[in-house]
Amino acid sequence: MTARENRRTAAPRRRTRTESTPARGRTSVVALLVVALTAAVLVLAGTTPRGNGAPAQTYKRVQLEQRTFSCGGGIDGATATHGDVPSGLADPVPTGEDPQQYDVDDAAALESFAGQESRSKDWLAWLPCPEPRPRWWFVGAGAATVSHDTVLTISNPRVGQADIDINVYGANGPVKAPGLHGITVPAGTTKTVDLAKLAPAVGDLAVSVVATRGLVAISAADRFAPGFVGKAAQEWLPAQATPARTVTLAGLPAKPDKATLVLANPRQAEAIVSVEVIGATGTFAPKDNKTVTVPPGSVMTVPVQSVFDGEPVALRVTSPQPVTAAVRTVTGGDVAFATSVGPVQGTTAFAVPQGTAQLVLSSVGRPTSVKVTAFDRGGKQLQDRSVSVAKAASTATTLPAGTAYVQLVASTPDAVAGFSVTDAAGVATAGVVPSIRSVLLPVVRPAW
Repeated sequence: MTARENRRTAAPRRRTRTESTPARGRTSVVALLVVALTAAVLVLAGTTPRGNGAPAQTYKRVQLEQRTFSCGGGIDGATATHGDVPSGLADPVPTGEDPQQYDVDDAAALESFAGQESRSKDWLAWLPCPEPRPRWWFVGAGAATVSHDTVLTISNPRVGQADIDINVYGANGPVKAPGLHGITVPAGTTKTVDLAKLAPAVGDLAVSVVATRGLVAISAADRFAPGFVGKAAQEWLPAQATPARTVTLAGLPAKPDKATLVLANPRQAEAIVSVEVIGATGTFAPKDNKTVTVPPGSVMTVPVQSVFDGEPVALRVTSPQPVTAAVRTVTGGDVAFATSVGPVQGTTAFAVPQGTAQLVLSSVGRPTSVKVTAFDRGGKQLQDRSVSVAKAASTATTLPAGTAYVQLVASTPDAVAGFSVTDAAGVATAGVVPSIRSVLLPVVRPAW
């Protein structure tokens, strides 16, 4: 046997555990490269491994070239109107199946406004017409056909489709509603979502709407029977701020018959919420319910009737983790909602329904002053005065009879505003939301 033959037939040497083959090393390198490339692709595609490629939504802030008001109606006998400070308020027109839409160019944007109204013998409903944006929260909604139901009118007034996901939270946590994800609203169209049909639940709810593509405007028509079945008032549920560690609620009647604070905690850990009242003589904690613990992913209601004594007020809730909130009041059988608002900055204008109207300015910072100018429908000036707002306090200003719209000019961004209107039909309230100057636009990544 030759030496070459000996090398061919010799038994192979056994490898120790610490030795590695070149092939196995190459396999490890290749595996690492595959993992790295996969991660890079997922990042570029805007997806995450957890959730089977669910979109990792991002947004970019865009300055608006115009403002678009979309008055969605949804309540019996609803009408819409619009205007601006120099020109006055237009005559109201009925809202039909399609929302009334008003486009205002950038030159007149800060002094423009629009509102929708409904009156009957049982209610006075009012809502500043919403403007398109990507994220919405409604707190205090209902999904029970008989006693309390909310219907969302979702419009897409822009070019290009909008895609939205809706999540609903209740007293016992998230409400299962698989049909509310992946809803497409084509350009220039409107869709309605009846929560009682698609996400039936008992008790007060919080509703989150997120546009993963495009922007939408939403009017939430709320039908609520305060304490008994058969006599329901109708009102629009105002959109609330996205969850934050501090939420200030304005637009409250002076002395309602009943008042309920509705708190929503969308996070997966309990939220410890502190409640404060910004009153006429200062800021204080209510005697009852100073601190409330809201379970994860759920909604809790707290009675706050005791904080109303006829003096001007706003409510503030704070929490170490983001929450959102609303206050529902009942006066003479009619329902109204407070709105979470930010400080008035620069110039802001808004319409008000006819009736006995009161404007409330509440401090959220340093002492400040706000110039208040009231106009009738034709643009005639009815009132022009500067209102001082003491630190940590609220002050009320009665608006003259016939006031149709108001302009506020803030000296510093240290006060929030809200109003209430009373007449024979009922009570309407609203917080004053500063004029929208820019918006967060969803970033749509190319498909892979």
